[in-house]
Amino acid sequence: QVGALTTDQVGALTTGQVGALSATQAGAITTDQAAVLTTGQVAAISTKAISGLTSDVVAALSTDQVGALTTGQIAAMKATQVAAMTTDQVGALTTDQVGALTAAQVGALSTDQLGALSTDQIAAISTKAVAGLTATQVGALTTDQVGALTTGQVGALSATQAGAITTDQAAVLTTGQVAAISTKAISGLTSDVVAALSTDQVGALTTGQIAAMKATQVAAMTTDQIGALTTAQVGALTAAQVGALTTDQIGALTTDQVAALSTKAVTGFTAIQVDAMTADQIGAFTEAQTAALSSTQIDAMVAEDLAAFSTGDIAAISTKAITGLSADDISGLTQDQVTAFTQTQIQAMNNSQVEALMAAYLEF
Repeated sequence: QVGALTTDQVGALTTGQVGALSATQAGAITTDQAAVLTTGQVAAISTKAISGLTSDVVAALSTDQVGALTTGQIAAMKATQVAAMTTDQVGALTTDQVGALTAAQVGALSTDQLGALSTDQIAAISTKAVAGLTATQVGALTTDQVGALTTGQVGALSATQAGAITTDQAAVLTTGQVAAISTKAISGLTSDVVAALSTDQVGALTTGQIAAMKATQVAAMTTDQIGALTTAQVGALTAAQVGALTTDQIGALTTDQVAALSTKAVTGFTAIQVDAMTADQIGAFTEAQTAALSSTQIDAMVAEDLAAFSTGDIAAISTKAITGLSADDISGLTQDQVTAFTQTQIQAMNNSQVEALMAAYLEF
């Protein structure tokens, strides 16, 4: 019956009558009938009935009719109905209407529909709806659209979504947006994107974000990025992240940065990394850091490295790590360093170390 009504009859329906239509009745409306609906009639369709409109009817609505849809109607539409909208219709949506879109609806948008969204519309998408974006959709956003994302929206991105961010998109992220990436999402960034971040963007990373990054992400950083890390950021590095640093990255660390490493992070240094460190970097170790070193790490140090140790550092070497010192290492120590060994350390030494120590005493 509804489908049999003439366009004149449809145009004569009151808003009250339109509002009384069921989803089944709304589903019978033809594109010709929909074309004569006034904006008032469109706005009168109930939220239950709106979901009954066919995709063809939705796609045939004028931009004025689309603009008349209430936020309640928008939210009540099926994802398939939203996906049927033309790019002109999507572009005509108000920011309030865009804000009413659900995650399922947003996830159903084509890349062409997404491309039709203005920066103001992008910024109006709710944080819940942002979660609906697929990786393909995220990668299809223009740099202007990415730049329009609010910090709240950026903070709502998942690791999978963050993994879809391109280097071009990452280049337009503000420091505020970078800092807003969640600790769960930060691990999703590709190594290429991490390596492409500016030093200002790297400097905006929170300590929580740094600690949440994968070791492979940290290993992808450039030496300029490593050198730009604040001491607070360096202090957030984990042992796994430190262990993944290249020798070039190690060389980019300042003495202040070395001293900022946590004692747990210091344990991550490999023998190759320790061997690549300069004497100045070794000398920057705090006594607490030195106490955390292993025998393998101590063994990787050359005479110039050990010469940079303060007497406090010498006394801080653990009884387990003390075995990493060779007899030649001990022989090359200064008088102050030799006399800095504690009784406990000496008791932990092997015979060759004790002999070298006694010989050093006699020389002095």
